[in-house]
Amino acid sequence: MSQTHAKAKTVPYGRAARYSEEELNELREAIEQGTLFYAQGKKVRCLEETYAGMVGARFGVACTSGTAAIHSALIALGISPGDEVITSPITDMGSVIPIMYQGAAPVFADLDPRTYNLLPESVEERITPRTRAVLAVHLAGNACDLAGLLAVCERHGVPLVEDCAQAFGCVYRGRPVGTWGKLGCFSFNEFKHISCGDGGMVVTDDEELAARLRLATDKCYDRRPGIAVRNPTFLANNYRMTELQGAVALAQCRKLDEIVRRRRAWCGRLTVMLAGVPGIMLPQITEGCDPSWWFYMMRAEGAADRADALAKAMGEEGIPVGAHYIGAPVYDYPLFRNGSAFTRGRHAYLDYTYGPGLCPNAEAILATCLILGINEGYTEQDLEETALGIRRAAEARCREA
Repeated sequence: MSQTHAKAKTVPYGRAARYSEEELNELREAIEQGTLFYAQGKKVRCLEETYAGMVGARFGVACTSGTAAIHSALIALGISPGDEVITSPITDMGSVIPIMYQGAAPVFADLDPRTYNLLPESVEERITPRTRAVLAVHLAGNACDLAGLLAVCERHGVPLVEDCAQAFGCVYRGRPVGTWGKLGCFSFNEFKHISCGDGGMVVTDDEELAARLRLATDKCYDRRPGIAVRNPTFLANNYRMTELQGAVALAQCRKLDEIVRRRRAWCGRLTVMLAGVPGIMLPQITEGCDPSWWFYMMRAEGAADRADALAKAMGEEGIPVGAHYIGAPVYDYPLFRNGSAFTRGRHAYLDYTYGPGLCPNAEAILATCLILGINEGYTEQDLEETALGIRRAAEARCREA
């Protein structure tokens, strides 16, 4: 695109300060306890109770990351070698690593081309006698079709686990995501809605699963007050959150509602302002969902090179849009195509064929998607200039086409 006008973006994007005096106060209290071990301090326990209360769950168990949260959930469910877990092909490896470390095989179901989340009918097509769980990824803060997925899971007696790493604050049919399935997994990674650098949380209403979750995060050691028994009954991991992480995450929880409110308002208005822009498909919110917008994902109409051209044109307008998100579906990564996850031995996933063509919708999404990062500190000027830059770039590309 030959640009003859000034860039649409005239000032840097606003950014909200991530940490403040609130986190420092919580850290000071944690240090003054004289212990940073979760079973002896108060911050991790307080975080667990606070976050479970925020989403309306009976129990919360903290851990070291979103990946650890999913792994702990699968351990609690008893996922074992040779089992299958159905999940999304557009996700972080953190969704897939736990499946494979349990010796199970990830089975990838296709996605809705507009919401970018699991299609219940594709999930149902992939259920076999070896299926032991469905892991639903709420991509970009937009909920999956939870009613549809739950119906499938209930028909087949398979538990639903929710990966809410990108969906803090997302609500489906008036209820927070993470509370629809048997277990909901969250991430306090530095780049999520709220953070403690790295950390995770699992919520559940099931008392027995909550007890197994606690053991799953702590080597299967029972550290309940007055017990402290080292007599492991199943293989667990060491995913203990420290009091320092718990302190920061606790302060961050108090900021979540405002963070989500600002993201919803900004992205909602952006969608209105971009209505009718040629050559671009705007994100479609799942019916019944109030999304929390971890990022804003559009699609270019046409071939993959159009997405690259649009991203370049938007960049020339000062709008930082990237094309193709993770590049390829997870199942097309070398460790799947080459069977190279482990140096030796026989893993269940080696019995499956992974590669292009497995999930056509997912592949088309990645070929044409455009990603705009979102921050709750974005301003009204950011909004107007972003909408202007995207519109200009799209209209110019349509004229050239």
